Amino acid sequence: MNTGSKNIILQRIKNGLKTARFKRDFQETGNKDLIFNKIDKPLLEIFKEELIKINGEYFYFSNEEELINHLTDCFDGLAPIYCSDSHLIKYLETANIEYYTDFDHKEIKTGFSSCEYLIARFGSVMVSSALPGARKVFSYPHTHIVIAKENQLVAELEDALAGMKQKYGSKLPSQIINITGPSRTADIEKTLILGAHGPKRFMVFILKS
Repeated sequence: MNTGSKNIILQRIKNGLKTARFKRDFQETGNKDLIFNKIDKPLLEIFKEELIKINGEYFYFSNEEELINHLTDCFDGLAPIYCSDSHLIKYLETANIEYYTDFDHKEIKTGFSSCEYLIARFGSVMVSSALPGARKVFSYPHTHIVIAKENQLVAELEDALAGMKQKYGSKLPSQIINITGPSRTADIEKTLILGAHGPKRFMVFILKS
């Protein structure tokens, strides 16, 4: 950055500080209501709204049969599929969907994974390295499909982190990631590009608990 540009930026910051209105005598109380809107709707509804805002796809199923039928209907265009989670493989097998349990098949297009928590506030999905195949699924395929139970839904990020501590104790997974929609970037000419650093399509299947 040349000196002229630097001075222009610094001057804009100075001008902004002169006109900015700061809250006087503000004290941190830990009360999220001072920052966030209160959650006044069912968590499932909030999660759905937030997920769709960030280009995620939301699906809710009342039972396993509905989920399996949907997998059968939406199978076209998803193959080849990767899944190494035995709890999810049973759904694919019941739907007669072919899958791979490793990434030796170089044309993998879709990855299935479970998750740790669904975070309503941000429409986010928390995953960790403790989940089967999770590291590969949320970074490699074109499409990432998460299958979760409704009882994994929490209101806030801190609720999910507290749950992780309770679940794993002192042996937390080496990697905990909060996925908020498909991979994206707007670095080039401020144009939003999906799938820049990971899956371009992000789908969340929620099964009623």
